[in-house]
Order: sequence, then structure tokens, then C-alpha cells
Amino acid sequence: CIIFHLPLSRRQCGPIRVDRDSNRFADTCTTMAAYLEPGSRVWLEIDGQWEPAVTESNRGGEITFRSEYGKTASRKAEACTRNVVTPMHETSVVGVDDMATLSDLHEAAILFNIRNRYIDDRIYTFIGSILAAVNPYKPVDGLYGTAVMEEYNRRHLGEKPPHIYAIANEIYYCLWRMQENQCVLISGESGAGKTESTKFILGYLSELSQQSVGGAEPMKGSGRVEQAILQSSPILEALGNAKTVYNNNSSRFGKFIQLQFNEKGFIEGGRILDYLLEKNRVVRQNPAERNYHIFYALLCGADEEMKKKFQLYDPGKYHYLNQSGCVGDASIDDAADFERVKAGMVTMEFSEENMVDVFQVLAGILHLGNIRFVTAGGAQIEGRKILQLVANLLSLDVYQLEDALTKKMMVMRGEEITTPLDVNQASDSRDSMAMALYATTFRWVLKKINSRIHGQESFLFIGVLDIFGFENFQVNRFEQFNINFANEKLQEYFNKHIFSLEQHEYNKEGIQWVEIDWVDNTECLDLIEKKLGILDLLDEESRFPKGTDQTFLAKLHSAHANNSYYVKPKVSGTTFGIKHYAGEVMYDTGGLLEKNRDTFRDDILNALKDSRSDFIYDLFEHMEPSTSDQQRGGRSRLRKKATVSSQFKDSLHSLMSTLSQANPYFVRCIKPNGSKVSNRFEPDLVMSQLRYSGMMETVRIRRAGFPVRRLFEDFIFRYRVLARGIAGSSRDVAGSVAKQFEPSEVHWQLGKTKIFLREHLETVLEKEREKQLEAVARIIQAWMIGFLTRKRFLRTKRGIVLIQKIYRGHFYRKEYLKIRRAVLVFQKFARGWSARKLYHRLLEEKRLEEERLREEERQRKEEKQRELERLEEERKTQEVEEMRARLAEEERQKTAAQELKKRRSEEESKRAVAKAREIERVRKRQEEAEREARKRAEESTRMAEEAALAAAEEAERLAAEQSAMLEAEAEQAAISQIAELDSALRAAEEDSDDEETVSLAPPGPGSELAERRMSELPPGIEEKTIEGYLTMKAGSKWKRRWCVLKFGTFMYFRGKQDFVRAGWMEKKGGGTGTLSRRNWKKRFFVLRDDRKLSYYEKDEEAAKPLGVINIAEAKDILDHGTKKANSFGIEVVGRVYHIIAESDEDCRAWVSVLKKMQQSSDVEVKLMKSESMNSRNAVGTLDISNIESCTPLESVSKPTAFTIITADRVFQFIADTMGDMNAWVTALQPTGLGDTVTGPSAVIENGWLIKESFSKKLRTKRYFVLNDQGLDYYKSTDTSVPPVGQILINSLCTVYLSEDATGKDASHSSFIVNSRRRFYKLTAKSHADAQRWVHSILDVIDCRPPIITPTEKLIDDIKDAKPKEIEAIYRINPILCYTSSQLKSSLLPLPYGNVQSQKAKTRGYGTLQEEALRIFNSLQDQESSGDPIPVIQGILQTCFDLPQLRNEVYCQLIKQTNTTQLDSIAVLRNWQVLACMCSSFLPARKFLRYLRFHLKRYQDSFPHTEMVKFSNFCTEAVKRTRQRDYPPSREEIIACLGRRELTAVVHCFGGGTCKISINSSTTAGEVVHKLSLGIGVMDSKNRFALFEQCGDLSKAIEDRAVIADVLAKFERYEAHGINEGGRRWRLFFKLFCFLDINVSADSLESGFMFEQAYNDVIQGRFPTAATQTLVRLAALRIQHDVGDYKSGAWIPNLETVYPVKKKVQKEEELDKGYTLKGTLRGLGKGTLRKLKNMESDDPTQKLADEAELQAIKVSVTDQWKKLKGMSREVAQEQYMDVIRSWKGYGSTLFHVEYKQDNRYPKELWLAINKQCVALYKRGDLEPIVSYPYEQILSFGAPVANTYKLIMEGNVVVSVETPKVLEIAKLMKAYINAIVKERRNSELPARR
Repeated sequence: CIIFHLPLSRRQCGPIRVDRDSNRFADTCTTMAAYLEPGSRVWLEIDGQWEPAVTESNRGGEITFRSEYGKTASRKAEACTRNVVTPMHETSVVGVDDMATLSDLHEAAILFNIRNRYIDDRIYTFIGSILAAVNPYKPVDGLYGTAVMEEYNRRHLGEKPPHIYAIANEIYYCLWRMQENQCVLISGESGAGKTESTKFILGYLSELSQQSVGGAEPMKGSGRVEQAILQSSPILEALGNAKTVYNNNSSRFGKFIQLQFNEKGFIEGGRILDYLLEKNRVVRQNPAERNYHIFYALLCGADEEMKKKFQLYDPGKYHYLNQSGCVGDASIDDAADFERVKAGMVTMEFSEENMVDVFQVLAGILHLGNIRFVTAGGAQIEGRKILQLVANLLSLDVYQLEDALTKKMMVMRGEEITTPLDVNQASDSRDSMAMALYATTFRWVLKKINSRIHGQESFLFIGVLDIFGFENFQVNRFEQFNINFANEKLQEYFNKHIFSLEQHEYNKEGIQWVEIDWVDNTECLDLIEKKLGILDLLDEESRFPKGTDQTFLAKLHSAHANNSYYVKPKVSGTTFGIKHYAGEVMYDTGGLLEKNRDTFRDDILNALKDSRSDFIYDLFEHMEPSTSDQQRGGRSRLRKKATVSSQFKDSLHSLMSTLSQANPYFVRCIKPNGSKVSNRFEPDLVMSQLRYSGMMETVRIRRAGFPVRRLFEDFIFRYRVLARGIAGSSRDVAGSVAKQFEPSEVHWQLGKTKIFLREHLETVLEKEREKQLEAVARIIQAWMIGFLTRKRFLRTKRGIVLIQKIYRGHFYRKEYLKIRRAVLVFQKFARGWSARKLYHRLLEEKRLEEERLREEERQRKEEKQRELERLEEERKTQEVEEMRARLAEEERQKTAAQELKKRRSEEESKRAVAKAREIERVRKRQEEAEREARKRAEESTRMAEEAALAAAEEAERLAAEQSAMLEAEAEQAAISQIAELDSALRAAEEDSDDEETVSLAPPGPGSELAERRMSELPPGIEEKTIEGYLTMKAGSKWKRRWCVLKFGTFMYFRGKQDFVRAGWMEKKGGGTGTLSRRNWKKRFFVLRDDRKLSYYEKDEEAAKPLGVINIAEAKDILDHGTKKANSFGIEVVGRVYHIIAESDEDCRAWVSVLKKMQQSSDVEVKLMKSESMNSRNAVGTLDISNIESCTPLESVSKPTAFTIITADRVFQFIADTMGDMNAWVTALQPTGLGDTVTGPSAVIENGWLIKESFSKKLRTKRYFVLNDQGLDYYKSTDTSVPPVGQILINSLCTVYLSEDATGKDASHSSFIVNSRRRFYKLTAKSHADAQRWVHSILDVIDCRPPIITPTEKLIDDIKDAKPKEIEAIYRINPILCYTSSQLKSSLLPLPYGNVQSQKAKTRGYGTLQEEALRIFNSLQDQESSGDPIPVIQGILQTCFDLPQLRNEVYCQLIKQTNTTQLDSIAVLRNWQVLACMCSSFLPARKFLRYLRFHLKRYQDSFPHTEMVKFSNFCTEAVKRTRQRDYPPSREEIIACLGRRELTAVVHCFGGGTCKISINSSTTAGEVVHKLSLGIGVMDSKNRFALFEQCGDLSKAIEDRAVIADVLAKFERYEAHGINEGGRRWRLFFKLFCFLDINVSADSLESGFMFEQAYNDVIQGRFPTAATQTLVRLAALRIQHDVGDYKSGAWIPNLETVYPVKKKVQKEEELDKGYTLKGTLRGLGKGTLRKLKNMESDDPTQKLADEAELQAIKVSVTDQWKKLKGMSREVAQEQYMDVIRSWKGYGSTLFHVEYKQDNRYPKELWLAINKQCVALYKRGDLEPIVSYPYEQILSFGAPVANTYKLIMEGNVVVSVETPKVLEIAKLMKAYINAIVKERRNSELPARR
């Protein structure tokens, strides 16, 4: 019979039996009494649901039932039909491991089975191969562990009770059985136990991986990879999990873990992918929830040192942690979690620095949340202390951080516009910054983990998906929408594999199958993600500037109101709903668009990128702003920012694509109750989870389906051992095998191509297969044992025979040796007798021979003695003859002298002394002659030997000259033969129309780039090696050269490079003269690999050597051969060769090579020879990447000629054979590096342009075509012919519009294209066309791959290299080390063309490449300069004007300081320049990291040296260097050279000064803080500031301004004579804001107010018209300074106490010349004349002024007399009383002009004080009008020198003044102070 389960009235009824024979229905139970007896187990319908129940009683026709869930129900006996109550099957009563075996197949039975197993702590249940896991919320003893793992290892699914290990075991072995990737999807609600299930699976797979190596030695690093995979979990949990209302450890991100296995079943590595981290949780949490675990773990687990360093407190003190009211949980041990996180980081190979960086950023995020904002003309930060703390933790500039949080910068029409944010916007900026920091840190940690666990190419992988569960809160927001969308996609994947694909497979194969209905969620997904779906509308509205949450909701209602899966609320509000597979969820649209847009502004991104922390920079390095920083070609480059939802959608689709490539398994996690407590089962909650997860349909399809399916061929192949003896087709064989074990055909069916099995039958087949294989294995073992036994027997038999043979041989050999010994005795005696006889005969012969030899030796000695005596006699005779000749000559001279003396004695008596001196000189000459004679006698022997050598050398020289003559004749013949070739080349050059192709310059001889080729090829160049002789045209001659193509460089040499080293040097000796030994001859030396040093008169290959020195036989190589510089010596037997090299470096190189040659082996000598074939020895070099074309000339007379064309010249060569020419042409073809055109490209732009030729001053019209490689130009529009020329474009090219119009037609507009070696001026028809061309070329430049120089490539290599590799890089790459040679090109790629900034043009700078080389030359010049400061100033000024060169200069300085010559003055000078650079400018982050590495490497390598002191200074300097407005002053440079701080002098009223030590980054705010602390005014309500002051000129310095910049500006002012009356500029400390004017009279602050008030009076800034008031103030001042009046006292200078002149006009003139930004613009000669010619020259006016002054002096003196006896304190107090009598005291007055209308006078005072902003007529006591700050809506400078105030009621006041910035800054300071004061007053009331 077949059991059907039919739904009745939406309820599952009991089973109904169908009788096959009668084919009619019959009730299975004919009587109801059978299962209505008390104690019977039944299914009872209660409230429309089936529940398990027990029959308690059956009395009086009424039956009472008790539900297993605690309910009681009574039913009438006649009402107990099958629709109300049914019997419970035994399987439901006892319970089953696999719910597919339940006989009662309905929801209640499934729920009851799960409940019973849960009560018994059997939390796992199978549904076929699907596992249902119920979270017990408690530890279950004996459920996990190594022993349990062993029980499930190698067990088939179903053999053991359900367990998570059973699924993991099945997945692992399916990996090999199916030979395809596996994955397991763990799903369920939040708190259902998904994360714990993931851990158990990973642990089991890790254990199996460990066992896979068996008894063999584990693979390298095996334990480390396993430990890493397991230890990554605590880190990710801490950073990605948090406590929610449903779960204490809820995953707030999705992760897909891939475990990579090799073919042996071992885990080689892994990868973790993350999806949708809930960033919003960082800044806000729902009630009763917590932030991410890591924050609490950090606060609770950090040690005291870390807490002190990061200033960590209790969690309740942080805004980001205390919002929800939940900061702790008894079930979570935060301190222990922190230790586990640190242990995991150690395992994952986080360095100590990495860990500190991560924790520091987390601490910075916590403190960032405590920043509060107040409203004061926009949002302002309430406390500076917390801002400074955050800036320190994040290594940010505090002022830049403040601007990023409170201001918004926009670029409009090429100008930056800064607008203040309100408090809400500022809070959003703060929160977006915190979220970005946390998200990027999370991604960095994940990337670090992946790099640690990443393996090699894996065989297969197992994926474990642990993703957030379905969520439905009271308020569901953007995060819940994305989470539920992901779950909806996963449910679709589940449905697809469990229902859709399975049923489709059955239908396709023709399997007898009853279709099962299941809930399809495709339409719900279409609502969300299809076109015009919710996501589409959300992205569209997010990109719409005016889009709001309300407009988005309206569009949703309009588009989807009729969709059955969309829920439109009946009452209008801010929500919409979706009917998900798990139920209906309502979503709140509040803030939805902002979250989708991600309000992370570019200002914050730029601030974080400017962080001094390399870690923070790395977090945001690859994050691009929405608007690029550069505006090239007059337009900004906008980048469309991807929305959060689109990013999540893409990542989700990527996940589904990955899952679709693997065989899936499913684990359904179930939450038993909503309270997260153990031993509580809530049926309704569990039932809802079972329903939306499709569990009922899953049970039915698993029960009725066939989950195992194999192709017939695969099935037979695997079970062929069971198919022995069965013949037929594959289908028949498969069916026969299955029928053997299941004849009823219930558990299997045959399809068209596959056999379908149930899991039970597969298990039976697998067991039988193993049994059969075991039997076969026994037979094989028996045969093998027999074979091995027989083999062992035969081996033993052969051994016995061998022993017998050996023994017999031994016996007979013993007998033979006995006879042999006897024979040898006889032979011994016979040979001894013969030997003794021969010995005596030979002894006699020896004696006779010795006597003969002694006689011959005696005769030779006698003959030699006679010969020596003869030679000695001849020498003496010769000396006597020479002496006689000299004496005769001297006698003759003496006689002549005596005669001359007699003849002149009477005329010149004084000549006697001269004659005596002459005689003395003659005597000395005689002595010298004697010494010379002796010396000649000593050298006579050596001279005779050298005479022969000189003759030989002369003969060789004559032969060489003759050979050269023959070669010249041959060259002349060659020239005449290739006349046709020359004419052809000239014709080709003339036809080029001055068109040249642009390319990079080839490296010249000896360039470091050419040397670099020996160790590393640039990317894109294949290694080609070819060498041979070529005839090359050099000037007007043709010369034969040895050419080599190696390492991407074409080199040509004078001769074949079969030597180790060669070069010109001077050699002492040689020639035919008598004194030839004293001569120095220039010779060409060649050292070959046979250890012989030959020298030649010419450097030609055919030259013959003049001499050879065998280095192998040399005694020593002398470092200093003579006293001359650059000399060395070679000492051989009997002689020392003295040689002088061309330079000291060349000398050291020769000595080093010669010494190595002496000590090296033959192999090392050959290696030295191969290394010598480089650019240093070449006549010239050519980089093949710079070759534009290499083609045969195709000349009839010279068929082997070919040409090489570059941007600089045309090279002409002739090969020996046609084959050689083809080989060279093929090898020298352009490689396509950087700029070479590789084929036809799409046309981007085309049209006619006028091209100017600067060499011939021609203007030609050409048709230009722009493609992705460059600009091709033609003579006509026919582009099918080859172009006339080409301008190749790479990433360094630049293009811009020309400033002037060219051509006769004024409508034409030209633009400049800068390429490698030249620039092109092209003219279009109109300005619009020119702009279009410029923009198109810019697009091509942006798309070209970046050019990387060798230095930049090596810097990248060093970043990722290990310590040993780093030293190797430095050793084999001299381009990184110090050099005394000049650079041929810059170290870094620099844009082509001249710099276009106005500053660069006015200073006359050239191209960046030229300036880079000039700076390097300056560095080399300053090494020997007496005063390096001017050179340093020039370098720093260039770097300030051209910021593009800063990275280049840093690389040059690092190169020039990278040497081991620590005592070199040149290196010291370079370190000094580096110290100045580090104190002035910072390089880009990439090179800053390289600089720090260089400094640390120097500190570690050379401790306790002078250079390390500079290294330490530079290290500290780069930590604090700020952006500068001026290059350093001379004083600052001197301080940097001395590695000390700079001293600044600060002045104040009364002549007081204070010296303060500052560094190059000290700000004015820091100085003010230090001064305020020193003088005790820190607690003052008034605010002090630093001012720039010169005479009456004064300007407040912003707190963020660098004091060193101010001093540098002062130095420039002094140099240009910009001052007032010859006075010096100085720093001045005084009051800035008067917030409390009533201070104590004896306080220091009162003295500041007094002096400042006095200064305002003197400058005419005190509003009073009464002269008597001014006279009294002057008298009080004199009384204060001098004391009582004394007889005869007089006032020498009235101007010091009385406002003698009104200086308003003077100040206005100065203000007009005084610039706002501190530059020198506007302060030229005209302004200087104004400063010098202020006073009037009118004599009449002078007389009147003098009379008035005298009268004022008398009045002041009279008033002074009346103050007799008044103390200083009283005088000061009365002075201030007069000042305070003005109601506007405390105001700062600014001279302004009012030109808006006629309401007010033109000349006004703008007064700013604590209460208001007022306008005064100059000199008046009462204001014309005043505006309290509460009435001021906005203020600022809309245009230059115009200040505008807008008040309530649309009142606008606009005045003109050059001090708009100072006014705005002062108003902002007052507003901030007022808001702070009010907030402080409100705090006690709130408390």
C-alpha cells in the first residue's frame, strides 16, 4: 500500500491507506476506541493547529486530552473524528534521527520531534543530508571534543547520530569522492548559533587535515596554518560581533570562509570574504545592545601603560558606548576576550607595531565620539583638549582635523569655497569619520589574516558561509533591509537546490515523481533587485541632488503599490513593507538615503590621508575622492561614487556565483526561545522558523526524493566490483547491481542517463563495496605473500651456494699461498745478491763524476773573476777619462774667468763678489757632476738592459703606425663605396619635413640607468643578447665597432670585450731617450682574463702591445706608487711599474680589480670578465625602449645596411652578412615599453591643426589623428598611408592651452603638447576646438600606464622585501647609493615641459627634469662649498616653488647619504640638507615611508656616529613637520645644521621681552599657551594672542600659523626694506579678546590692559574730542613712568605720551600695501616710497604744528605738577578709570570706509567687542549704530577688501577695509567665547 498525506482545510490530517487490490479507500482504524483509551498518544487539533497530546480520561462520552505543551482540551466522543484527533505513530512517540523517516508527516510531528530531542540535549537532527541544529544556550557535556571527532571520522552519513561533525565529515570525503568544491550554508535567525556551528566545522576539518599527513612528516608550516585558521576567529568575532537583543555574540557582518586543500587532503591555506559590515553600530546602537566587542575588550583588557598612552577610561564615559544604556554583560568576559585577540594576532603574525596601530585607531574612534559641537557662526568644537587628543591618536594636524569636522570645502569654477557646517552636519561628519576608520581597519585586519592563511594554488576548497540571519525589529532600518535581502537570496539558493533543481532533474530523467508545492520567493527578489525595483529606485534617488527620504518613499508607493509582495501602510508615514519568505517586515526610511550615499566627505578623506601614521594612510591609500584634486585642462574630474547598496548587491552576486560552483550542504540553525536561556522551548517561535525556512517541504522532498544520483558509467566504475559477471548496457548493469541489494525498487530508480538512489541504499552499496574490495585484497595479499616467500627461499638458496663457493676458493687459495711464500724466499736471496753487486759499481761511478764537476766549477769561477776584474778596470779607466775631460773643461773656464776678472777689475769692483759666487756655483756643479757620475755608474747595468727593451718598443710603435696608415686607407675606400647610402639617408631626412618622433632619451655612457640594466630589466622588456662586429658611421668616418645587445641596452665598444678592465693611464718609463725612465707616457691599459696587463699606444683593437705585465707573478699591488695623486704601483721581480690613473675613483677601481685578479680563482675571473661588459666601458649606449624604428636600408650597393632611429639622431650600421643584419634588426625592434605603438587603435579625435616647427621656423598644416597611443599626423586626410610623424603620449606628457593666440587669424587658439624631448605648439580653428583637443589628449594621458623609474621600482621592492633581500638590493643596485658623478636623468618620473605656475614663470624655472638635475648639481657643489647655507636656501626655495620636485629631492638626498664613508665632509653636508628638508616639507607617503626606513637603517647600522645624530634629528622632525607658507629663514637653517631648536624673541608693552625655544613646526597657539602658562594668565577669561608688529602696524597671528614661517617672512621684509620708519618686524604678545575688563588692579593682566590702552591712545584710537582728557592721560602716563615733577623737568618727546598726529591716513596707506596672506605682492618700490615720504614738507604747516606742540607740552606739564605724590599704582588706576569711562571700552577699532549709501559718514570706525558690533564716526564717543551678535545672521567678505554684515530684518551693512580677515577672525573668537561661557553656565543647572 501507499500512504498519502492530503491537506484538509489548511491542516495536515492523519494517514489514509489505499488498498492496491480493491483500489478503494478504507479507514485504517475501524474503531475509535483503539487510540482514545487513557494514556494513548494522539495528535489533537487545538486552535486550528495540530499538537501532540495524551488521552487522560474517557468518561461519559467526553474525552479529556492534555497537550505536551501544557494545554488541556475536552472533546465529545462523537466529535472525535479524523479531522480532530488522529493516533500518533510510534516514530513520533520515540523520535527519529532523520525526520525524513517520520510516519506522521506534518508540521506538528516535525516540531514535536525537534522538541523531544532538544529536551534530551540531542540538539542535532537530520533531514536527509540537511542538518537542523537547535541552540541549547548552554554547554552540553560529551557532545564535542577529539574523542567525538574520532567516532565520526570515516563514517557514512546516518551511521552515527546526527551531529555537526557528521556533516563536516561528509563534506570532507565528498571532496574526493565527487572531485568538486564543497560548501556548507549555515542559516538561521540572529542568536540561533550560526557562529558556533561555523567554529565546530572548522575545528573538525582542521583535525582531519592534521590526520591526512598520517605517519609521514608533516608538511612545512602545517601546524602554523591550522593554528592560524582557528585563531583568526577570536579576532573577527571581536571586530565583527556585538551584543544584540537576540544574541550576545551576534555576527554583524557576513563571512565566507574558503579552506584550500591540496591533493593529499591537507589544508594549505584559506581565504575569508566579508559582506556588509554594520558600520552604523560604531556610532549608535539600539537600546539594550552594545557596540562591537573589541571596544569593551580594549578598555577592560589593556594594561596600565596602554591605558595611559591612549587615555582610556571606563566604557560608560564614551558617547559611542553609553547611548544604549548597556555597557556590560555578565556572560561576556571582555578582559579575557582581549587576551584571546592579542594571542590570535600573534598567531596571525601581526607585528607589535601592527597591534599598537590597530588599538590606537580604536582608541581614537572612542575619543572621536566624545567631540561635541556648539553653534557659534556655524558648528564649533566645544573643547580643544579632546580634539587635541584625537589628533594625537590619529596622527593628524589638529587644525586640519577641526576644519574637516566643522567646514565643508567645495570647488566651484576652479575656486575653493569653504562653508561652515551646522551642529547636525558636523556630528554627521564626525560619525562618518568614525565609521570609515572602523570599516577600513576591519578590512585591513581581514586582509592581514588572509595574507597569513593564504596558500598556494589549491586542489579544491570547502566553503563555510556564516552570514547574518533574518532580522525583524520594532524599527527596521537600512541595515536590516540589506541583511534580509541577503537572506532572501540565500533562501532562493536553498530552494533552487532542494526543490527546483531536484524536481527539474527528476522530470528530465523521467523518474516517477509526485510534484511537491513549495514557497517560491522569486517575485520578492524581483521586487527588490530587478529594474525599477527598490534598490534601483534607492540608487537613483541617492544620486539625485534634491532626493529625500520622503521622495524615495513616494516613488516606492507609486511604482509598487500593486505588487503583492509590497506593503503600503494604511496610514501615511515613513515606512514601507516587504513580504519576505520569513514574514512581513516594515522598514523605516528615515536616514535611508544618507546611509546609502555614505556621507564620508572628501575633506575628511584628505585629512586622513595626510595623517603622519603610515597605518592610517595605508587604510585610505586606495580610496579616491569623488572630485579629483587636480583640474586639468580647465575641468574637474568627477567620479561617480558607488552607493552602499550597489556595493552590497555586487558582493552578494559574487558570493552566489562562488556558491554556484560548489556542491552545497545546509545547516539550519534554530533558536528555541527568544530569551536566550537554556531548557526553554517555545513552540510558536520554533514553528515560525520551521515554516519560513521551508522545513516541511524539505522533509517531504527528502523523504520522497533521491538525493544520490550518478551517471551510469560513473556508477558502474565505482561499483564495478559488485557488477562482476553482469553483462549488458550500462543502464541494465546499473539496474542489476541496484536490484541485488534492493529488489523492491523503492529506494532507487533508473533515469535516462543516471541512476537515482536514496541515501540508505548508497550506504548499503558503499559498505558492500568495501567488503568486496576487502575480500579481493585478501586474495591479492595471499598471492603476494606466496610470491614473496618463494622469492625469499630462492634468495636463501643462492646465498648457500655462494658460501660454498667462497669457502672452496678460500681453501685452495690458502694452499697456493703457502707454496708462493716458499718460492719468494728463494727469489729474495737471489735478488739481494744482484742488487749489492750493482750498488758497489754505481757508487764508484758517482765518485768519479763528482770530482769532474768540482774541477769544472773551479775553472768557471776563475774565468768569471778575471772577467769581473777586466770590467772593473775598464770602468775605472772610463771614469778617469771622464774626470780628466771635466777637469780640463773646468780649467779652461777658470782661466777665462781669471782673464775676465783682470779685464773688468778696474771698472767694476763689485763684480768680485759675483765672481766669487760664480766660483762657488762651479764648485757645486763639480760636486753634482761627481755624484751624477757615480749614479750613472750604478745604473749602467740597468740602462743596458732597458736599451734593448726600448728598441723593441720603438719597433712595435713603428709597426702600429704603419698598420694605422693601412686602416686609414681602408676607411677611405669604404667611404667612397657607401656614397650611395649617405645620399639615400640625406634624402630620407630631407623628406621628414622636420617631423620627429618623441621618445625617452637613451642613457648615456656610464649612466646609472645603464648600470641598472645589469641587475634588473624594466617591465615589458624581454632579455635579448646578441653581439658582433658592425661598421658604424661616426661623424664623417666609418669605424668598425664591437656591438652588444644585453639586458635591454645596445652598447658599442671600440673592440671586442674580451678583457676584464681597460682604460687610459700614464706609465712611468719607456722611450729611447737617455732619461726615458723619468718620462710619463700615456698608455691604453687592458687587463685580460689570463691575468696579464698589456699597455698600448692606441686604443684600437689591432694595436700591438708595448709591454705586458703578468699580474699572476706580481709580488704586490701598491696603493700609492709615487707621491703623485691617483698613482699606484705593480711590484714584479726586479722592478716596480709606476702608473697614474685619471681620477681617484678610477685609481681605486684599478687597484681593487688587480688585487681581486691576484686572489681570485679562474671561475671568479671569468665572472669578472662577464661583468665588465657594461655601459662604463662602452663608447656609447642606447636603450632599446627608446628606439622608434630599426629597418633595413634596402640599398642595392649595400644590402646589409640598416638604420636605427630615435628621437635624438639616426644611427647607421653595416653588418658583415645578410643573416647578421636580419638578426640585429629583429633584436632591435621596439619592445612596446611605455610609449611604442603596438597596433591600430580607435580614433578618439581628428582634424586639421597648424604645427609649428621651431628648428626651421615653419608653420605647416597637418591632419592630426588622436588614438590611445598618441597623435599621428598626415599631409592629407588619407590615413591609410603611413603618417608623416607621430607624437607618442605617455603618462608624463602634459598639455595646456597657450596663453597667446598664434597665426594671422585672431580666432585661432593654440595649445602646447609637452613630450619627452620637445614641445609641440599646435593651433586649432577656434578656442572651443582647442579646448576639445586638450581634453581629449588629457583623457589619453590619464589612460596611459604610469612610467616607473628604476629608483621607484627599487623603493617598492624594498618596501616588501625581507632584511636579507634589502641588503642584496643595495649591494647589486648602485643607483641607490652615493655617487660623485652627475646624474643623467631624474630619479623619479617627472612631468614633461615647463612648470605653468605664475611663481615658477617669474623665477625663471625650466622643466622639472632640468631643475632636478640642477638641484643634484647644487648638492654636489655644496659638498665643497665654504658656506653651504646659500646653496641650501636655493634648494629649499626651489622645493617650495615647485612642490613636484620634493619627492625627487628626498630621493637624491637619501641616495647621497647612503654610504659607509661616515667621515666624509660631503656626506655630512648632504645630511645637513636632509635635516633642513625634513624640517620644512614632507614627501609623499610612499617616499616618506622610504625616508623613515632609510633613517632607521642608518641608526641600526652605524650607532654612536655623528651622522646618526642627524638621522635622529630627521626622524623627530618628520613627526611634527607642518605645511609651510615660506621656505626656512637663514636662522632656522643654522639651527637645523646644529640640530638644535630656534630661539624666538617675543616682545610685549613696556619693553619686556621673552626668549622662547621653538622648532620648525611650533605654532603660534603653542607659544601663546607657553607664555600664558609662564606669566600665570591661563585662567584668565580674556584671550591673548601673538601679533606681527612693525611700528604702528600690527596684525594678529592665527593659532595654527607656524612661528618659523613668520620669522622667515620677517627676514624677507627686512631684505626688501618693507618696514615703517626703519623699524624691525617683531613678535608681540598682547590681549586679543576683551572678555572681562574688570580685573584686579594688582594683577598682571591689569598691566597688559593699561599698556594696550595707552598704545590705543597714542595711535589715536581713543574716541574723545576733549583735549583736556588727552592732557590728563599724558600727565598720568608721565607720573606713572617718571614719578613726581621736579624743578626744571621737561617733556623731551611729547609723541610718547600724547597723540600728536593723526596717523589714520598713514595707516590706511600702509594697509593697502600690507597683504592679507603674508606674501610680498603689492610691496614694491611705490609702496616703499610711501613709507619713507609720509611726513609733510610744508614749512608753514610745520611752524603751526610746533606752536601747537609747545602749548600742549605746557598743559601737560601743568597737569603733571598737580599729580605730585601720586604712586605708580594710583596713576595707572586713574588712567584706566578715564579709559573705562568710555562705554565702548574693550572694543577693537578698525578704520573702514562706508560707500554703500548716504546713511553714515564715509570714514568710520568698526568696533568689535564682547557684546556687539558697532559703527562709530571716527573720534565720537557714542556709536551710530550697534548690532548684538544675536541679530547678526552672517558675516564675511564676498569680494576682496569688502566686509559685509547681514542682520535680522534683511539689514545689510557693507564697508571697505583691507583687514577683512582680521575682523572676521576677531568676531569668530568673540562668538566662540560667548557660546562657551553660556554653555558653562548651563552645565550646573543641567546637573
